This record gives sequence, structure tokens and C-alpha cells, in this order.
Amino acid sequence: MSEDKDRIVYISSLPFDYSEEQVAEIAKSVGPISDLKLIFDSATGRSKGSAYVQYADHETALSAVRNLNNANVGTRYIRCSLASDSDAYDPVPEFSSHSKLPPLPLGIQVHPSQNPQQVIAYLLSTLDLQKASELLKEARTMSLENPQLMKKLLDQYPQLSHALVETSMMINVATSSQIELCLNRQQPELDYMTPDHVDLLVSVNKMSEEELAALDEDQVKMIKDIKNEISKGSYGIID
Repeated sequence: MSEDKDRIVYISSLPFDYSEEQVAEIAKSVGPISDLKLIFDSATGRSKGSAYVQYADHETALSAVRNLNNANVGTRYIRCSLASDSDAYDPVPEFSSHSKLPPLPLGIQVHPSQNPQQVIAYLLSTLDLQKASELLKEARTMSLENPQLMKKLLDQYPQLSHALVETSMMINVATSSQIELCLNRQQPELDYMTPDHVDLLVSVNKMSEEELAALDEDQVKMIKDIKNEISKGSYGIID
């Protein structure tokens, strides 16, 4: 990884509303780039105003540091340094051509008086049922065919996770109780088990080895843990 860091630069103090495409244009001004990752706050889904850029070679990365450090962008002066020399709080991400995300559409700018959840709710309200169903179908297909890339997408764009959950509830694919049970790995009190909880546990208990093979290691472990609790009768009788 040390050799890779020699061609990765860390850019900070970027305008918070800049998209990856806009940051890429800045980075490309000194030479072609291999990859770029804009850093987002996992809690808010908003840009942190920083990014890691991978260049083709060490010389181009050095040129970026010389020419972009303290460059004026909008109303800010950006900072640029080699990732190997940077003391940035955010760790250097993994760059791999085998797990590179495809070009994504431009995001929606969030007004200072709004939060991401409000914007997501509004945008989803404009979707018809067919488009919402297609959105979930595409997400499911990607999760099954390339779970590592799907995890990378959701890690990089946490607001997408919220959008998918809201969509599943909007078209009655899932209920709030089912989602809560998936998120809360603690064993629920039996007195509070709803029919939705029971239906979800039945579905989990019936999952085949072929279905488990399509999941990542963390998901398989979670499913097997739940099945083990079911077998021990922790949730009562689950047929």
C-alpha cells in the first residue's frame, strides 16, 4: 500500500457543495487521474470538503501537490498533500479497478434549512410505484451479484441506505417493525413480538444454503446466529 500512497493525494478545504465531477476537474488540471473518492460524513451524508485522488504515477501526484496546494477554488484555498505525508483524520480508502463504482448521477444540493432525510422523503414522493419497484429491484440485483461493491456504494453514500429503506416502506415491501428487527441485533422481548417479527423470523429460518451463499460473511454470520437462537427456542416456537 505504501507504493500506492505515493500516487495518491489528499485534497481538503474544498467547497462542501462540490460534486465528485467538480473535484475531478480540479484534479485533472495537472494530469489524468485513475480514481477519486470524495469523503462524506457517515452521520449526515454530507461532503466533508475533502477527497483522495489517485494518479497514474508518483510524478503526477507530486505535480498535483506543487500546483494545487493553496489554489483558489471558489471562495476557499484548498490544501493538497501526498497521502503518505498526510495526517488526515479520514483513512486512505482502498482503490481497486475491480471494485470501482460506475459513474453516478449528480446528487441534489441540500439547502441549509433542510436535512438529507427531508430531501430524500420529498424526492421519493415524486416516484410512481413502478419506478420505486425498479429501484429496489436494481439494488437487490446488485447486492446479489456484487455484494462487495454494493457495500462500498452504501458505505460511500450512506444516504442511499436511508432512501432504500424509505422506498421499501413506501411500496409496502417492508414494515418499520421488520426494519427495526434487522437493525437491532439484540434479542427482542417475546411480549413485544409482532406478527411482522414472526414472519421475518420464519423467512430467515427457511433461508437455503444457496441463498446464504449470495450474502457476505457478516450477513451470513448474522443469519446463522438468528437461526441458532430460533433452534434453541429463544423466540418461542417458530415454524
